[in-house]
Amino acid sequence: MDYTTRFVHKVSTSSKDVGPDIALDARDLIDRKTLGAALRKARILIKGGTVQEYRVERDGRIVAFPTCPGLSTYWHSIILTPIG
Repeated sequence: MDYTTRFVHKVSTSSKDVGPDIALDARDLIDRKTLGAALRKARILIKGGTVQEYRVERDGRIVAFPTCPGLSTYWHSIILTPIG
């Protein structure tokens, strides 16, 4: 399934904080490590970035909470919204 990408910052969110559309399948949602690997491969997460936790909502939207060692500020969450 294809998803749009939106980044949410804790302090100042902006409608301009969007990333590329990405394709994920059910295998990418097996666990947080697998999702993190898929997001790094799609360049949604930076090298070294991980997914601390995530949830799939009823409408299919995926909310991931990333972290990156050594960075005190990073995205609060990454919202992946199904296209179509």
